[in-house]
Amino acid sequence: MESSREFRLLELFRRLQALPPAKNFAEAYRQIEDTLNQVEDELTSIPFNPQNWEIDGRMYPPQEDNVRAEEGYTGVFRLRSRGHSTFIASNGAMEIRRSRRTGRQEDEESFVSKPGADGRGVWQ
Repeated sequence: MESSREFRLLELFRRLQALPPAKNFAEAYRQIEDTLNQVEDELTSIPFNPQNWEIDGRMYPPQEDNVRAEEGYTGVFRLRSRGHSTFIASNGAMEIRRSRRTGRQEDEESFVSKPGADGRGVWQ
């Protein structure tokens, strides 16, 4: 039996928090990518096939071609995914937020907020 998407997300967040702090953007991105793929491989039987991301039910990491500098924050980058925004700072700090549209505004709820190896968070 497949684990629910919500269960898999919670497992991803738990595992990310347990990892050592990342030293830079590339390391933090790799932690997210590797951990999400491990969770999906272990908790689903859905094969890895990014071309099927819209229909197969598997969660895939944010793609590098979707990295955008976060306006007003030097060294902070935003990666959009379906329903989530991942913020990674150049010091390796990360924050993952759920995005929901409520009427005309977008509400965000933080799930993972982890400092980089220097102890500073994404927004510091």
